[in-house]
Amino acid sequence: MPEGEPSLPWRPWRSAAAGWVVAAVALVAGVPLFLAMPPWCDVTLYQMAARNVLHGGVHYRDIFDTNLPGFVWLMAACQSAYGLNYAALRAVDLCVIGGSVAVLCGWVRRCGGGGAAVAWLVAAAALFYPFTSEFSHIQRDPWMLLPAALAARLRLRRVSEVKPLAASHARSSLLEGALWGAAVWLKPHVVIPAFAVWVVSAVLLARREPRRRVAADFAALVAGGLLAGAPGVAWLVGTGAWPHFLDIFLNWNPAYLADLGSLEGRLETLFAVFGPWSWLHAVAFPLSILSLWKVRTGASVSELTANAPRPRWRLSTPAADESAAGARALLAALYLGWLVQVIALQKGLDYVHVPPLLLAFAVVVAHGWSFAFAHILWFSLVGVLVNLGALPPVLREVGASEWRSRFGNHTLADPDVMRLWPRACREGGTPELRDRIGQYTDIHCGTQWRELAPVAEFLRTVEPRLGPGELNCWHDSTHPLYLMLDFDPATRYMHYGTAFGIRETHPPAPGEKSKRAQIADAVRASRQRYVVSDLLRAAAEGDVYDPSSWRDGDPLPVWLPANEREKFPWNQPIVFRSGRYTVHQIDPTRPLGTIRVPDWVSLRRLASFGPDE
Repeated sequence: MPEGEPSLPWRPWRSAAAGWVVAAVALVAGVPLFLAMPPWCDVTLYQMAARNVLHGGVHYRDIFDTNLPGFVWLMAACQSAYGLNYAALRAVDLCVIGGSVAVLCGWVRRCGGGGAAVAWLVAAAALFYPFTSEFSHIQRDPWMLLPAALAARLRLRRVSEVKPLAASHARSSLLEGALWGAAVWLKPHVVIPAFAVWVVSAVLLARREPRRRVAADFAALVAGGLLAGAPGVAWLVGTGAWPHFLDIFLNWNPAYLADLGSLEGRLETLFAVFGPWSWLHAVAFPLSILSLWKVRTGASVSELTANAPRPRWRLSTPAADESAAGARALLAALYLGWLVQVIALQKGLDYVHVPPLLLAFAVVVAHGWSFAFAHILWFSLVGVLVNLGALPPVLREVGASEWRSRFGNHTLADPDVMRLWPRACREGGTPELRDRIGQYTDIHCGTQWRELAPVAEFLRTVEPRLGPGELNCWHDSTHPLYLMLDFDPATRYMHYGTAFGIRETHPPAPGEKSKRAQIADAVRASRQRYVVSDLLRAAAEGDVYDPSSWRDGDPLPVWLPANEREKFPWNQPIVFRSGRYTVHQIDPTRPLGTIRVPDWVSLRRLASFGPDE
């Protein structure tokens, strides 16, 4: 400390030791609970796709998937290593996220952040990710961040080289392009942040290198991306998946991707999905614009001289040198590019927002903002109010999941969940713990594991024994049965609700069937003998667990409309029920009737639907 300056009191948000202690406590408390959480239905889909590939099946033909196959390859590698062990898969997920955080920590140091900034960035990530819902875990977007962040760090090294050698930076650009290409196999949207990072780097490189070298650098990047793409294309062709891949991407995906919802809704989701963490976008966005503006205008990176008085308040800690300013600009480009593709091209799903939020963490920390300690204070205040029952009446009406999303009732402040920590350490992901620790087990796409287990036991006892393709799991939450019983699905469609929801972009050509008709025909042509359904997906307001929903002699709840009972699968005999799950045995003498899954938003209007709706 300079002589004559008064000593400041100890500030935990400026202490590296305090940040590491918080990170350690969060991980010790959160990881056992995280490992015991249930998998989301998307994970089941990818595991089934990986199982199909490992058993010699043809992807896209045997399992309907609207995405590139990169994540399926990763799931197949995981299954080859340790089978269907969800705890191991979740451990891999933590390692992937931890790898991205480690890359961002190194980047923050390049931006001028010290040990305290890095420690509190790790603390923020430890307090955030393990405590999010199962909806956000083991998903493509968060995993895509790791190769993208590694590629962007290579770009930073390329920009920071004082005397770059042509051979060395060509190899670096090739490797960087290959990493971006690997990320594309997870999701092609990553080309937008990749291009944003390159544009900013080109501005920086053009100040000291001839334009032909900048152009050659771009060519090497593209070549690296093509090198990463070639083996994947060869796999698609060699396994016979190529024509089915083209069919889905040319005929199904345009309609699927067109249904993004309103721009206003996606912007609202950006700030609401992980509140209060997501409120940081309001800080990270202007800081990123500031970083790019300084690089574009060539503004001085250090507005403060050693002898000048420091202002009492400033938006951002000035960069120490040109290298730190460049690092901030590239980090800003990665963040803003990712933000653009999330808002412009993607649906407002929770997991989509994990990578830009982690990038926002890094942007804010790189500019000297200590936000994690403020979040701890907020969570503590909310926890006290919730546990003491001191919430205002208007907030008590907010549902638990909505409250958590909006105001951040952190799991560490939830005694009902934290009491399960010793059992999670001892027992792992038992059906009971999955139901109690999972945050979305009481909605139609989240599984109730204690209720699904008896269904699996029943299906093991049916005679004659079920064979491949003879079980049809009709709703998303029932799909784990395929893995529990090691069965091939009745049709290639897993998420029937999603597939039926893909609208036609134009009327079918003469002799061509609509997408919904193709799905229904596949169900009719299947070898299904038993169908498992989820009553929670049958109505928007019906309560499966309310005794008044049932009457003697009726296997279906009273709130299911009469016209709906005549449609598949409700028109097939019910031979077993466990909670919200029903098992239907296909009656070959009874027509299957109308085959479809109604849109979730239309469930309140089921009673008014016609026979074919």
